[in-house]
This record gives sequence, C-alpha cells and structure tokens, in this order.
Amino acid sequence: MSYKLILVGIAVAIILAILVEAWLKRGKTPRPLVDRMRDGMKETADSQKPLGMEATDLESVQRTQKLNEISALKNQDVRFK
Repeated sequence: MSYKLILVGIAVAIILAILVEAWLKRGKTPRPLVDRMRDGMKETADSQKPLGMEATDLESVQRTQKLNEISALKNQDVRFK
C-alpha cells in the first residue's frame, strides 16, 4: 500500500510542477530562437558578418567591387569611332 502512495505522490508532484510552470509562463511569448542562440555565443568578428557569408572573404569582395566601379568609369570615357 505504501508504494501506491509513493507513486501517487510522485505523480502529484509532477502535475503540480507542470501547473506552476504554466502559471509562471502565462501571457509571455517565447523569444525567437535566433535571440536565444545569440545570447550563448561570444562576440567575434565572424559573428558580425551577414548570415551565410561566414566563409566569404568580404575584403576581396569589396576590393573587386571598387575595381569594377573604376573600370566602369573609365569605360564611359572611351568613345569609339
């Protein structure tokens, strides 16, 4: 008989814990996963890059864009006869 009482006590404790947690979280919207993941990460230079650009050398991309702009400006000045 005592083991039945112990099992009922454990079940009541679990149900009570579930109800208390639900009562504490009432009316609160869960934070987005990206915010929760960002809280646990350290701030590094890689975390400042746009998502999906972690493996890209952004300096070479910027250098290439500048060269393209310069060549486009030079090509506008050329007139063909």
